[in-house]
Amino acid sequence: MGDEPGRRQWYAAGRSLLLESGDVLPDFRLAYETWGTLAPDRTNAVLVLHALTGDSHVAGEAGPGHPTVGWWDGLIGPGRALDPERFFVIAPNVLGGCQGSTGPASMGPDGKAGEQVPGADRTRPGRRRGRARRRARH
Repeated sequence: MGDEPGRRQWYAAGRSLLLESGDVLPDFRLAYETWGTLAPDRTNAVLVLHALTGDSHVAGEAGPGHPTVGWWDGLIGPGRALDPERFFVIAPNVLGGCQGSTGPASMGPDGKAGEQVPGADRTRPGRRRGRARRRARH
């Protein structure tokens, strides 16, 4: 499951996801980190995505669960472009990543190692939530 949790939180989907391969990934979870507070009307949310070799630790110091400083530490923080006093910033780890999201190292309900997650499927949960939010605003 990767490093110690550090600042990570988890979203448990509570449902399955159909993969491009036709396989079904039963109940999956995504690791993520946040900064700031979400406005009641949800208009201050900013989604920061990472390269497939990164993780959700965009900003913050090194420490338990985070062996290095955030990979874009100069972007998020007081007085920076994504100031947590103004924005709610969320950075999810990709599905299939090694830092807490469901992936090949995850154990399935049968006690066997998890599924290999194809590339396009790694971003599907985030894309689906984004479309739902856009529809809700119109």
